[in-house]
Amino acid sequence: MKKILLGVAAVAAIAAASCSKPGNAAATEGDTFAVSAAVSDSINTYFGQYVGSSILGEYTRLDSAMKADQPKADILKGIQLAMGAPDQPGVVVGMQIGMQMLNNIQRMKDDGIKVDRNAVLASFKKAFQADTIDAESARAAQMIYQEMMNRIQLEKKAFDDSIKANSPEALENVTAGEKYLTAAKAQDPEIKTTESGLSYKIENAGDETKITRRDLAQVKYTGRLVDGTVFDSNDNARFSPAGVVAGFGEGLQMLGKGGKATFYIPGKLAYGVEGAPRAGIGPNAMLIFDVEILDVNPGK
Repeated sequence: MKKILLGVAAVAAIAAASCSKPGNAAATEGDTFAVSAAVSDSINTYFGQYVGSSILGEYTRLDSAMKADQPKADILKGIQLAMGAPDQPGVVVGMQIGMQMLNNIQRMKDDGIKVDRNAVLASFKKAFQADTIDAESARAAQMIYQEMMNRIQLEKKAFDDSIKANSPEALENVTAGEKYLTAAKAQDPEIKTTESGLSYKIENAGDETKITRRDLAQVKYTGRLVDGTVFDSNDNARFSPAGVVAGFGEGLQMLGKGGKATFYIPGKLAYGVEGAPRAGIGPNAMLIFDVEILDVNPGK
């Protein structure tokens, strides 16, 4: 969910207000510097106007669904709660901590966790109001929390990936890739497939010393989809097998300097269920690369 964020403070507006009435901007009360009431009033007005206009600018850019989820009346309620808090340093710090906790709670809710704010607050109070800190217990709580969150996020990603993998577009791309590869193998028996699912045809293996995972290869390549669309090409790219999609990295390690091959990379070894929309690559789309190794720099 997009959040409305406040930009930098209205330094220019405040400076203009302070300079607009020379001689009246400040007065001294003993050893304490104090801005005059008239300038303070102007600053109050300008600051509120600046912030309100800035937030309105952000608000107008939200789509209708977000505006419905974050109506102006609710935003004002939140601001009034904050502005109505006692002007005490401890309260301000507490509100800042509370907002950080609410941000974490929102992320927890996004991960499917049913959050009970009262339970969170009760647990917080118990820990915070203790006379001394139990370091071992605190470390254990942090470790357990992080482990549980990591596990939940992995489970959520697996769930989300499963949904995406079974989308009509993803299923269609898998079928198209399999059909393409079957036809290619029928025409060219030299195309082989590894245990991982990468299919390849090596025209020239190149030098006997093969590219390793950490080497930096200088590569000429063309990448295309099964319908023939070229989505990328480069006559002088440099990268290591560890820095590219799994199928491409596996294929590079079959070659040495001077090697030439074609890789048929299934979606699971390419951009997976996410695809690469900016490159025109759909979910689980097969990629075909014609590759030539121009040079190899050993990794360190």
